[in-house]
Amino acid sequence: MYRERWHFYPKTFADWDKVLAVAGEYEKLAAAKGWAPGTFWSRTVGEVPTEIIGEWDYPDLATYQREYEEYECPEMAEIFGKLDQVEETRPVHKELLEVQTV
Repeated sequence: MYRERWHFYPKTFADWDKVLAVAGEYEKLAAAKGWAPGTFWSRTVGEVPTEIIGEWDYPDLATYQREYEEYECPEMAEIFGKLDQVEETRPVHKELLEVQTV
């Protein structure tokens, strides 16, 4: 299994709700296209209080790659454009994790 994690940094607390609204738009698009649903987290305690973390799970790398390639669509361009308006100058931080069995 693979987990993609994106760290979003709203410019202000006022932009917090805007980021979550854009996340909701993404979720509707993902459901319509059959993409993996996301889970959105906020930090309860820690050094970055205006961080929102989105996570998506994929059963295999091929599924992840297919969905990532499908992001090249007008709807996703619009969503990314909305995020650019409320994101801090700090870029979105992304990671892809792989489950390890021990």
